[in-house]
Amino acid sequence: MSGRRGSPITKHRALILLTLIYVANFVDRQLISILGQPIKEELGLSDAQLGLLGGLAFALFYTTLGIPIARVAERRSRVAVIAISFGLWSVMTALAGAARTFPHLLLARMGVGLGEAASAARPCWRSFRWGSRRAC
Repeated sequence: MSGRRGSPITKHRALILLTLIYVANFVDRQLISILGQPIKEELGLSDAQLGLLGGLAFALFYTTLGIPIARVAERRSRVAVIAISFGLWSVMTALAGAARTFPHLLLARMGVGLGEAASAARPCWRSFRWGSRRAC
């Protein structure tokens, strides 16, 4: 029961890490709804623009790119897919926080959707077949 790849401890640690990432993704999806009014006032957004940020801008990338990214995760390194998506998601979240105009915030939210789609790809979670040797 050492911490080497494929051991039960490593699998549990990886599963906990993926769960924490998924929880953070869920919270991030709620932020536009929770902070909508202050964002709207600060950037001078219309209701339509705010709706676009919380809905289409994020959901378009999150839903349409999930399947192609899952295919990549099945054929390539799942760890690399998760690491790249987490990095992209982090950078885009920071850019969204720094955005001062609607177009910048829109592009950042699209990037957040892309990063979250990759980190939530089901093949990344399928790595936890407890009988297999693969931890990720």
